[in-house]
Amino acid sequence: MPSKIQPSDWDRLFAPNAPHRGGPLRALINVLITALVLILIGGAAVYLTRYRSQQVANVIAAATTLAATNQPLATQTAVALLQVRQRATATHEAQLTATVQAGQPPPALGVGAVERGGNLRKEPRVAPDTVVGLIWPGDQIAFLEQSDVGGQPWFRIKITKAADNRGGPGVPVGTEGWASATLLSALTPVATP
Repeated sequence: MPSKIQPSDWDRLFAPNAPHRGGPLRALINVLITALVLILIGGAAVYLTRYRSQQVANVIAAATTLAATNQPLATQTAVALLQVRQRATATHEAQLTATVQAGQPPPALGVGAVERGGNLRKEPRVAPDTVVGLIWPGDQIAFLEQSDVGGQPWFRIKITKAADNRGGPGVPVGTEGWASATLLSALTPVATP
């Protein structure tokens, strides 16, 4: 039976430039480093999970607080809008009554139509308290007066015929108010008798 040790093994395994295996101490260090890396990864995962849960709880608390704060604000806004509408309706009815009592329709500059829907206003300015109601594309109008406000032309108009395809409630026929020229067609003059 041949010997198990070969002379070439000695040179291959224990020569000065031979690969080192490390032994049991090297294996222990590798196990400890691997365990430390796994512990760090697990700790980071726990920390990130708790941090994310805290963020979600903060967002929910802020949203709840904001919703509780906005509810009275929304109610106050709705009440204010209702009051503005009631004042606008009362003012409009007073204007219509004065026009009917005078027995004279206001003279028209011309006729046209609404091209882009928007707000009809008591005054030629954009403010929530000036809104009379909505005008819709296709509403037929009479131009009663023109005014330039801030370099923009505004017209006092009267609704003469409601559009057939209105998408919602609009001002009734006969309503007068101010509208920006950007919402209206070009003025077509009417022949005076």
